[in-house]
Amino acid sequence: MSRNITRRTVLKSGAATFAAATMAPAILRAADDINVGSLTPNTGGGGPFGPKITASHKRVVELVNSQGGVLGRQINLTQENSETNPESAVRAADKLINVNGVIGILGTWSSSVTLGIMPKCQEAGVIQMCTSSSADIPVRDEKGLVFNFQALSPVWGRAIASLALRRGFNTFNLMALNNDFTRSMMDGFVEIVGADKVMIDPFYYNGNQSSYRSEVSQLIESNPDAVFIPSYVTDFTAVYKEIFRQGYEGQVITVSISTGSKFKEAVGEAANGIIHGLPVPPISSEAYRQYVEEAELEQMDGVQHPFGTAGRDQMSTLLLAVEKAGTTDTAQVAKAMWDVTTGEGKKTVYNITDGLAAIRAGEEINYSGASSSVEFDAEGMVLGRDFQLAEIKGGADVVIERLEY
Repeated sequence: MSRNITRRTVLKSGAATFAAATMAPAILRAADDINVGSLTPNTGGGGPFGPKITASHKRVVELVNSQGGVLGRQINLTQENSETNPESAVRAADKLINVNGVIGILGTWSSSVTLGIMPKCQEAGVIQMCTSSSADIPVRDEKGLVFNFQALSPVWGRAIASLALRRGFNTFNLMALNNDFTRSMMDGFVEIVGADKVMIDPFYYNGNQSSYRSEVSQLIESNPDAVFIPSYVTDFTAVYKEIFRQGYEGQVITVSISTGSKFKEAVGEAANGIIHGLPVPPISSEAYRQYVEEAELEQMDGVQHPFGTAGRDQMSTLLLAVEKAGTTDTAQVAKAMWDVTTGEGKKTVYNITDGLAAIRAGEEINYSGASSSVEFDAEGMVLGRDFQLAEIKGGADVVIERLEY
């Protein structure tokens, strides 16, 4: 099934050349390589997730290079740390584009980082692949170069709200960290639960405050059945400690990226009872099974590796698109992304090796990923994600419900 795509619009030889190349800067020595950038949040708010994305990028590249590369060329991967900080990310992106000469920057996590580097990528014609949720991302992509492997924030809000309603809560209050990730998520949540069930107007706070006492007091004063607080782990830890200190006995709901091991260590048994949700990989899929094996991870039923799997899918689809396009021209590679990922009636492949072999054999492929089925809409936003709601019990995440949204 084809989709209407809107807004998408030499090897040297000889001893002398070889001698000069060995003394040249790295960018010149790698001129025949296909240069790709990995820009991941290895520290900061995304620190728990960035290294997993980085590792997945590296595994795919190492595998492809060991098998002869793409278009007969090796992949040269340059890794940079975004620090989950737009200013740091912009500096890193500038280096990747102007020094390393990358055709794509993969792995950005926070929406502020993805949006922050977008002007440089758009100007240079560099493909972006991210796991970011701001609804502004497709709006600001004017050249059809951005592919998002994460559901947009309104979808998060709608899915978590649907799950919360089925838990029987009737009244809600909402506050969130003030950033691109959370604002439209709050709108999606209210859309599903209904404005009449929200007791006060949703409001936002800034990160790194010395105290959240007044914000929490406002949040719980009307004693709603549940409060929804989408945020990152650092600020949510401080906010939740204040909620606990003020004695709120209703249900706390947040996003799962706020409740990882660092949060549980920080608050101990007080974490029990928190409900949290996020998009998760299709854990019964063949691609997910392969990812767990490749990454030497334990198969679990709790919150599943949503970002490491996305890293695998990002690098795999980019390189498959390059092979399909037969060029590293990024406009043509971007168009080829739909050819290798989206549509019916094609050969389904679950990994880069099988995909490259099929393309070289003249077959049309549909890459089905470890993070999702990897089907994109006309604006490069991924379609169809599984969502999971879990509750913390005894320091562990116990799955309540999964649904496809």
